[in-house]
Amino acid sequence: MTTPSGNRPDGAYTIGSRFGADQTEDGTRQQMGLPIKQAWQGAQDTFRKQWRANDDGLASVLNGQAALSNRLDLLRGVSGFASAYLGRNWSVRAGAKVVLPFDTGVGPVKHAGVVKPSGDKSGWLVLKAGGLWRVDTHLTSVGHTTNELIVPIATPPYFIVLISYDPIAPVYWIEVFNGKGDLLTVRQCDALTNVAVYSAQLFTIVSTPFTTTFAHTVVLDDMPPENDPAAPESWAYVRVTMRYDGIASTRGAAVSVAECNLRGGSVMSGLTATRWSKDATNKIYTPSVPDGGKLQ
Repeated sequence: MTTPSGNRPDGAYTIGSRFGADQTEDGTRQQMGLPIKQAWQGAQDTFRKQWRANDDGLASVLNGQAALSNRLDLLRGVSGFASAYLGRNWSVRAGAKVVLPFDTGVGPVKHAGVVKPSGDKSGWLVLKAGGLWRVDTHLTSVGHTTNELIVPIATPPYFIVLISYDPIAPVYWIEVFNGKGDLLTVRQCDALTNVAVYSAQLFTIVSTPFTTTFAHTVVLDDMPPENDPAAPESWAYVRVTMRYDGIASTRGAAVSVAECNLRGGSVMSGLTATRWSKDATNKIYTPSVPDGGKLQ
C-alpha cells in the first residue's frame, strides 16, 4: 500500500517491516475484537450502575409483593353482602306509607343479614360493619285509578255513570336507620306507572306491571366486631317504604278509587346491600340544597 500524499495508517506494511509474518491468529482476533469488547464492557458497566442505584426501591417493591402473596384474607375483611326479596304478593292501601317486607333471604351473608318480620319489624336488612355500602332495590307494581263520573240525563234512570281509568303515582324510599329508629339517610324515587286503559273488547282493565329500580350509597361509621356483645347497638338497618296516590284526570268525578299490588318473588322484587370499602370518609348527607341558577 502506498500513501504518496498522506500519513501512513497505523499497522500498515512498510519497507523494513516483517509484513505480518509475526502476526498470529490470537493476536489478530484480539486486535479486531478489543474495541468491541471495550464498548460492550462500558455498556454493561453503565447498565449495572443504573440498576444498583435502583436496588433499594426495587427491593421494597419486591418485598411488598411478597408480603401480599396469598393474602386474600385482606380482601375478605372488606367485602360484605346480603340480599332478600318479597316472599309474598301484597295489596297496598292508597295514601298510606308502608314498609315493604323483604323477608326472604337469598345467598350467603357477610357483615350483614336479613331481619325477618317479627313484632314491630317488617322485614329488612341489617348492616353490621362500617364503611361504604351500596343498596339496590327492584320493585314491580300493578295499579290503576278508577274514576266514576255521574252524568244527569232527562229520562230514567236520569243519570249514567261514565267510568275512566288513570295511573297511580307511587313514591319509594330506601331508608337507613339505627337501632333506635332514627333515620341516618334516605333516597327517594318517584315512579309514575303505566297508564291504565279500558279494553272494549275484553271489558276489563288493562294495567301492565311497572318496574322501578334505584340505588343508594351509604357511608357508615366504624363498628365494633360482630362478636362484641355491644356490637348490635351500632348496627344500621335498611328498609324500603312506599306510598302511592291515585291520579284523577276526570273533572267532577263522584268516585275516584286507587289500588295497587306489589309483585313478590325473586324475579320481580329484590333488596341487596353490598360493601365496597372499609373507609368511612366523606360522610356527607345533604337532603336539600339551594338553587344554583340556570344551566345554559
